[in-house]
Amino acid sequence: MRADTDGDRRPGGVRAAAELATLVRESVAANAVREVLHLRLSGLGPAARRPHHQRLLRDALEPVLAAARTRVFDLPNGDVVAVAAPPGLVLETARLALLRTLDAAAGEAVQAMRLPAGAAQLLAITAESLGMGQIDVSPRFVADASPINSFDLAMAERALAQADLEAMTIAQGVCRLDPEGEPAEALWEDRRLAWGSLAEAVLPGVDIGSCSALQRRLTRLAELRMLAEIGRPAVQLAWRRVGLAVVPATLATPAFQRFDSSLPAGRRRDITLAFRPADILADPAGFLTARDMARGRGYRTALDDAPPELLAVLPPEHLELDLLRLRWSADLPVATPACLDRALLRPEQVVLVGVDRPAAIAWGWEVGIRVFQGALVERRRSG
Repeated sequence: MRADTDGDRRPGGVRAAAELATLVRESVAANAVREVLHLRLSGLGPAARRPHHQRLLRDALEPVLAAARTRVFDLPNGDVVAVAAPPGLVLETARLALLRTLDAAAGEAVQAMRLPAGAAQLLAITAESLGMGQIDVSPRFVADASPINSFDLAMAERALAQADLEAMTIAQGVCRLDPEGEPAEALWEDRRLAWGSLAEAVLPGVDIGSCSALQRRLTRLAELRMLAEIGRPAVQLAWRRVGLAVVPATLATPAFQRFDSSLPAGRRRDITLAFRPADILADPAGFLTARDMARGRGYRTALDDAPPELLAVLPPEHLELDLLRLRWSADLPVATPACLDRALLRPEQVVLVGVDRPAAIAWGWEVGIRVFQGALVERRRSG
């Protein structure tokens, strides 16, 4: 069964990604073993991505997969994922055929894994195909890819602990805008890490984004510092409602527990904790634990900065979060998928973010959204 035949980020490719994510979740829920083969066409060099070379790769893949009960998913970025029940001999045959077609340097573009153990990796691959960030490379490549050693990491963590975090934070107001022309009403302040400033302060000259493990580690440390900052007594006296994006693992740390226990009664409802789509896909179990803990303690929760095509993989109604932070794009008014239609049945739970032009606000008003965030909203607040 071929889930899709698309080679780019058109709706068909998105459907294939959604079906693959569903298969992974079902495998985990049922503890069902599945063999997986990932052909990462998007990771090959320019020569290997030429149409002729890609046809050779697909010719090597197609005959063996077509002969068995194997599901094949053509992801939006051109990658191919094949899934079969054990023993998966057909996938191993296909893997060897692909390796014969590729040269040795490109051999890592063909990877085998097994569900449910490889669920997080496969969901991360799905997220990457939708443009939601890079997947984690396998452990044997992490040491070679890391731009720093352990001493450098320790110094970076020390620098981050002492740095002026305010200078590394981007703050924007989340505001209610009334179509009747009333002034913008500030609801809370959304705070984000400015990665360029942070990298320059703690690791000058190093591309933090080139090592996902390093970026996650520094992200958690910076998030905890942001939480500690808003927990200070002086900040509590001049309190403003805030929103923060957090990695699910942050909520399991002793530092977060200390922050939580220090808050005055009733203050948690003034804090919105937003979970990034890539983090949810990379660690579904960790997300569920963090979500339940946050809700149980009284925080508001949100799906963070989601483009509409991702809602096919992460339906808002299934995540049980309080808010959807929907990312504006110029294509949004003309490419509304069915999953977005469902989300807009509750427009009072939607924040339209990335608002940089009047058309974004006009479209939001048309579909019932009244809460916005972005550069244009900031200009309206200060005007």
